[in-house]
Amino acid sequence: MSRKRRIDQHRADADQREHRTRPELYLILDNIRSLSNVGSIFRAADGFGTRKIFLCGITPTPPRPEIVKISLGAEETTAWEHMEDPAKAVRVLQNQGVTVLALEQTDSSMPLYDAVLPHPLAIVVGHEVVGVDEQVLHLCDGSIEIPMFGSKHSHNVATATGVILSEVRRNWLSMENPPPWEVHGDCNSMSPHTDKDTR
Repeated sequence: MSRKRRIDQHRADADQREHRTRPELYLILDNIRSLSNVGSIFRAADGFGTRKIFLCGITPTPPRPEIVKISLGAEETTAWEHMEDPAKAVRVLQNQGVTVLALEQTDSSMPLYDAVLPHPLAIVVGHEVVGVDEQVLHLCDGSIEIPMFGSKHSHNVATATGVILSEVRRNWLSMENPPPWEVHGDCNSMSPHTDKDTR
């Protein structure tokens, strides 16, 4: 086998993927403070075909050079919106029939590899130190956690987001062919990004 080294081949592959219908997979970033983490999450979100990211509270928003350096332009290919209150983002998606799960260690959280991951789905990821806000946690339809096998009790939030997005997409591979987001003619109805603050 050989690597795909040619820039024009990478660009052709990216152009083809850009026109695919993305599944209803959303991220809600609850007061993420690090620009680097936000950039990493954007890149993972684009790679796994996330439809939209809600950047809530103090979560920094593009355009910021610190984000772009890590995201490599993913903030231009994945829809995003700043929403001051993460609880509102949860309610907005639930009202659209989206299941919202918090990525958080709770007394009732389900291990990621045993969890049911329905479509459509939104994942809430929280502040690097305090996690998902208690009010937001109570609004969610459930919580999931990533099993840990080392001495640390959790992953970095950007790493954890990549893990869960990968598992969601792997899980959805077992869905019928074509998948529901293609059968029902879902489309990316929003523009690539918006910077409005919806309160």
